[in-house]
Amino acid sequence: MKFVLVTGASTGIGYSSVAHLIKKGYGVFGSVRKQEDATRLQSDFGDNFIPLIFDVRDESAILDSVETVKSRLGPEDKLVSIVNNSGIALGGPIQFLPTDVYRNQFEVNLFGVVNVTRAYLELLGAYKGASHRGKIVMISSVSGKRSYPFVSPYTASKHALEAFSDSLRREMMLYGIKVVIIEPGPIKTPIWDKTPSVEDNPFLGTDYESSLRKFYGQMVTKGKLEGLPVEKVGKLVEKVITINKPKTRYVITGRKWLDFILPGILPDRLLDKLFAKFLGIDKERL
Repeated sequence: MKFVLVTGASTGIGYSSVAHLIKKGYGVFGSVRKQEDATRLQSDFGDNFIPLIFDVRDESAILDSVETVKSRLGPEDKLVSIVNNSGIALGGPIQFLPTDVYRNQFEVNLFGVVNVTRAYLELLGAYKGASHRGKIVMISSVSGKRSYPFVSPYTASKHALEAFSDSLRREMMLYGIKVVIIEPGPIKTPIWDKTPSVEDNPFLGTDYESSLRKFYGQMVTKGKLEGLPVEKVGKLVEKVITINKPKTRYVITGRKWLDFILPGILPDRLLDKLFAKFLGIDKERL
């Protein structure tokens, strides 16, 4: 049987990816941090779902999970892919963000990916004479290629993930292991219903208040009303794992031209002017 490991499987893109993969006939190892999530997912998906309880920041727990996976794989079973999906999003004005915020962001979004990937490379066929060649799927973001104000920890971590993935892809050519990056834009997930009210933003009362209200209000609106259904990302994950020759990158967003293509071709100064207009910043300051 073919197996896939999906990190951050409890909700959102991770959960949707598990659902599509199970339906396609794969066995799935899904990482969660809480036993209650493991129990819920087992109930939802049945015997072909095997929970792994670990935090991507805990290298020891990750190595223990590798042994669990090895013990569950039969002689004819193969781990054909890992999907690095676990992630968090932190933000705020750079002027007021302590370094620990950036550290925490990178611990999950970059170092967690490094921890999991390195631990599972051998099971994916990263050794001479391997009988199969796996795939590594990275869930990045359009923010891994485009930078936005007030989310610098998140966008910096995703830029780093993109660079790490490019380096990894070129190293893994030695073993024929493919590395694929998926870059979603705003996605409709329950996270938007859990987003604190703008009135709870700790940076209100600073010089950034007016711009923050505009930015976070628009961000939540885009997520709730214009975000892609999370099922589309889960379906893309299943497609990437199933096909023989996937692309190196997939951008998936409801407004690809506005959210991704246009910001990539406009001169920096012109793009800055558009951000300034949106954020209500006086053009004389540019």
